[in-house]
Amino acid sequence: MNKFIALSLLVFSLITTSCGGEKEQLGTEESQIENYIKAKHLTISDSTEDGLKFILTKANPLGTVLQSGQTVSVNYTGKFIAGKKMDKEFDSGSFSFSLNGGEVVKGFDKGISKMKVGEKAVIIFPSAMGYGSSGAGSIPEDTPLLFEIEVVSVK
Repeated sequence: MNKFIALSLLVFSLITTSCGGEKEQLGTEESQIENYIKAKHLTISDSTEDGLKFILTKANPLGTVLQSGQTVSVNYTGKFIAGKKMDKEFDSGSFSFSLNGGEVVKGFDKGISKMKVGEKAVIIFPSAMGYGSSGAGSIPEDTPLLFEIEVVSVK
């Protein structure tokens, strides 16, 4: 019985410690994002509770509003907030995907959902909305991401 209690306490402490680390990491990333926005003198147009920052750089009031499930074509450049471009896969180019269809990371979907055809924006989001604590390819774990995006068309 004592072994069971000791094991239970060990498991509980490991769980609570790991959750605390995730919250601490998010706080660090939020600070990095806020510092970047201040240093670049950017004006946030919108933000979400999960940390996405949306900066509209070119409005198009008459542009088509995007709907979930539509195929959206965008031009984009992916960067780290330290300024370095990501590898060629994210460097720049055109890309089409189903909006909110699970084809891209959560931050990319959520940021583009705020746009209309013909608009340009910068979206910045923490790793929890990107590649998380695993990373992907040349993207390190726990890395906030920045995308400069132009919505070209929608079908």
